[in-house]
This record gives sequence, structure tokens and C-alpha cells, in this order.
Amino acid sequence: MQLVVFAVVLILPSFLSGESSSHITAARNECEVYIQEGGDRECTRLGSEFVRFDSGTCTVKCKNGNGKTFTDDVCSRGEVNCTSDVAAKLRTWAFSK
Repeated sequence: MQLVVFAVVLILPSFLSGESSSHITAARNECEVYIQEGGDRECTRLGSEFVRFDSGTCTVKCKNGNGKTFTDDVCSRGEVNCTSDVAAKLRTWAFSK
């Protein structure tokens, strides 16, 4: 039951915002889902396409060289520490505007 609720919580915001999650191939946690969705939106807003997330610099990378760098509270020692606070911050960023 908890797995079903967790899946709905992850998928529902995408459908409500009109986005499709079909491009996400593998995510180990909800933060990675938000980074992918938010990266797509951020790079589109910047006139480009999402390429990848560089955890070493904590930066979303776009095809045109632009991107978004997160603060130190999102990444620690080269990786995203997906706490509930970090997930909430990434979720807000990914689905705003």
C-alpha cells in the first residue's frame, strides 16, 4: 500500500502539470525525478534542452551551456542527499511556473 501511495505522489504532479514522465528511464529516488523534470523545464525556459545533472558541481546542464546551480544544502560531497527537505525544495523548483 505504501508503495502505491509513493508511486502516486511521484507521478501525479507530472500529470497535473501536463508533463509526461515517459522520458525518465531510471531514478533511484524522488530527488532524481525532480531534477530530471526541473532540468527539462529549466533548460526549455533557457531556450535549450536538458543534458544531464552534474552532482560534482550540483548543476543542471543544458545543451547550450546554460544551467542552474543549486546551493550546498542540495548536494554534499558530490552527491544529492535526498532528505525530505531537499526533496521538497527540488519539487517546488521542478513544478513552479
